[in-house]
Amino acid sequence: MGFFGDLWAKQHGRQLMLSATAFGASAILLMASIYQLMFLQSDAEWGDFTGAAIGMIVVSSAILIIATPEFLNLRGYVNLLAELKEIESTSELKRRKSEGDEAAKILGAGHAAAWEDFLVEKGLKKRK
Repeated sequence: MGFFGDLWAKQHGRQLMLSATAFGASAILLMASIYQLMFLQSDAEWGDFTGAAIGMIVVSSAILIIATPEFLNLRGYVNLLAELKEIESTSELKRRKSEGDEAAKILGAGHAAAWEDFLVEKGLKKRK
């Protein structure tokens, strides 16, 4: 699996938080760097930071390319669990329970516990 794959797998349960942080921080860094290039590079006090801004654009773009797909994928699982929790029909919920089980397993941490509590509350699972 490789070093980074193993490292990412060991972060199970924290992956959403980590990918959201990487996505948000790199997006902010990218916007600040673009702002510096567009408006501040000709300013006497800020002109010296143009080289750093170009470097930050490269780094933040690379991080965004890596973090965005994972963040959106994990966020999709969160949205799926929220959608399933809105279903009123027990038969529909039974039919789609496996989707929720998979999403909760992938997200781990509190999502899995909340999903299990929801299923117990709906009578679709017995408490362990």
